[in-house]
Amino acid sequence: MGQWVSKTDSRRARRVCLYDFLLSRHPGDVEQEGDSLRLRWNHSVSIKSGYAGFTDFSSKDTGNAVDCLTNYFDYEFPDAVAALCEFASGHEPAKMHQAEKALMNATKRPQEPHRVLIPPEPVQGPYRQLSAYLTQQRGIPPALVQILVDDGILYQEKEHNNMVFINPSRTFAELRGSNSFKPFHQVAFSDPTAFWWFKPRGLDTIPTVAYICEGAIDAISLYLVRAGTKINHAEQGLYCAIGGVANQQRIDRIKNYAADAGCQVVIAVDNDKAGEQCRQRNPDCRAWIPRLKDWNEGLLQQEKDFQKLECGFSLVDLLNDAVKRHRKRS
Repeated sequence: MGQWVSKTDSRRARRVCLYDFLLSRHPGDVEQEGDSLRLRWNHSVSIKSGYAGFTDFSSKDTGNAVDCLTNYFDYEFPDAVAALCEFASGHEPAKMHQAEKALMNATKRPQEPHRVLIPPEPVQGPYRQLSAYLTQQRGIPPALVQILVDDGILYQEKEHNNMVFINPSRTFAELRGSNSFKPFHQVAFSDPTAFWWFKPRGLDTIPTVAYICEGAIDAISLYLVRAGTKINHAEQGLYCAIGGVANQQRIDRIKNYAADAGCQVVIAVDNDKAGEQCRQRNPDCRAWIPRLKDWNEGLLQQEKDFQKLECGFSLVDLLNDAVKRHRKRS
């Protein structure tokens, strides 16, 4: 469809039942709760059956079907209008049994991605803000920051200097602000089952355990919390970030991978209500619960406790050596 959209088409698109459209066109991106749908990556967004719009309970925003597609599904306005009008013309609203059937298939990996991920352009030259934030604010040793950059799964983007944690297949990215005073967090993906991951010994090594965390910094921090001890084989893990605790579809994909690879799965999400719900949804997995709210808080507290020992060197020094040692074993 061209850039020009008629008022008639625009009005028609806004009246389409968003609930039925999403079940038909994006079944892998929604979860059913009673007579409503919620976005898998943002449970605060609710779409009620029989209505043309949505409500975002976290921001109190509301909108119509076109707004939903442009705000949450990366549609351009003309494409959103065209898709909704085409659905209204060629597809009558889905029957309830059809909707339920679509949701049953929601956990299957789609043959084609629903969207296109265009990663932001990286900064040319050293990633100074990224390095400063991760080492000074998050307690991550410089050696590990450099390894993630060298592996091509972390960089600093040009326009806003955000950190970009991106998986090797370029189907999932987690963006985080590098300014501690202005927190920013966003997840983008082309495959709704994709996730970020890293392996301490190298991208091509074979792990024995897959650890599922909420965000990339949590996954990195869990590795570091474990890396301080030589006997727990922290370097043999696959550390995953699913971009939010509600993303069961990504958890299921990791479980399938682990089953094929013959490795264990550990749910290692936050120590809060949402994390507990995730643990209860996955009773077939072992669960590790951080002592504080998340693994990065635990890592920073570990550094404070280490300082009290007055051993002449810091926990970061110890971890820097451990990270280098683990990578040499690959």
